[in-house]
Amino acid sequence: MFALRLFQSRQRKCYAQLDQQGHCVALWEMHQPPTEGNWVCVIELNSRWIGSALPSHAVVPNQQRASAGRWRLQHA
Repeated sequence: MFALRLFQSRQRKCYAQLDQQGHCVALWEMHQPPTEGNWVCVIELNSRWIGSALPSHAVVPNQQRASAGRWRLQHA
């Protein structure tokens, strides 16, 4: 079992922290979503976003965030 965990890579996701006006103040790549603050999941880390509003294409939709990395069962 331990050997299996050695070879399993936990997928890291990109997160942007937003201030009260919706401007990006920080970008991080983490295994788990942050628990405090105003964070959103983004498609990539792009330093040009810091200090400005995120482009609409950069934010990962909620449905995609929830199902990312999970297998979907198909019923026959």
